[in-house]
Amino acid sequence: MLVAAALAHVLMLAAVPGALLAAVAFGWWGLAAGTAVLAGAAATQLPLHRHRSRTTAKAPTLTVLHANIWLGQADLDGLVALVEQHRPDVLTLVELTPEADARLRPRLSGSLPHAYVGAAPGGEGTGIYSRFPLVDEQRHDGFVTELLSARVDMPGRPLVFAVHPVPPWPREPSEWVRELGLLRQLLAKIPAEDGPVVVAGDFNATQDHRRYRDLQDDRFVDAAVATGAGMLRTYPAHTWHPPVIAIDHVLVADMAVRSVEAVTVPGSDHRGIVARLAFRPV
Repeated sequence: MLVAAALAHVLMLAAVPGALLAAVAFGWWGLAAGTAVLAGAAATQLPLHRHRSRTTAKAPTLTVLHANIWLGQADLDGLVALVEQHRPDVLTLVELTPEADARLRPRLSGSLPHAYVGAAPGGEGTGIYSRFPLVDEQRHDGFVTELLSARVDMPGRPLVFAVHPVPPWPREPSEWVRELGLLRQLLAKIPAEDGPVVVAGDFNATQDHRRYRDLQDDRFVDAAVATGAGMLRTYPAHTWHPPVIAIDHVLVADMAVRSVEAVTVPGSDHRGIVARLAFRPV
């Protein structure tokens, strides 16, 4: 069911030929039923294309780049080129291995000299690299992969999380449910007076999963939803066909979103996300 939910927006497309076939087979009753299904599908998807975020041209900005580097196997030269192209203030990486971190550190020392890293074999490593010093660094317990947070010591002092909840399949889905619930509790405990928060990562969940929508309350919003960008499909990016599902996201609290886009991470099975954020006036 969780896999079907991830593909819900694709399955909804079948309502278009389905409505036409129903009209041919059953006449007006079939057309009415097909139209009702189409209306229901549109009601879930159209809100994702409504621009909600407002900011001014003079507001200070924060650019965040997130990437899943596929068990450390992504093209790290390509990743460095991506950093040089988009010049992020913060880079979050998941599936970061010790070997990949050792190769990246010297290459990123000029543009992102500060780092808080929990590198690990396989898909369990995570890292935060920053143009500015990082303080209040913290590793959060209760997650299979490394879940890290750090405050960026710059004007506005945003708190940045790098997250990677376990996938619901082929693993036991209860672990995915537990981790997204734990993440929701963690974010809910952050006082509003602590300032802006950015949560970037591979959530292994889409907007069609309620567990992910539950993370978006009155304070937190998905950057793609805030700009009306719709679903930024990021996975799978290593196949002959374009990515199908949107499981990589940037959530923000107490910040405006200027733009967000999916970008190619050479050699990875995921596309990355670049979000350009703006601080709100105090």
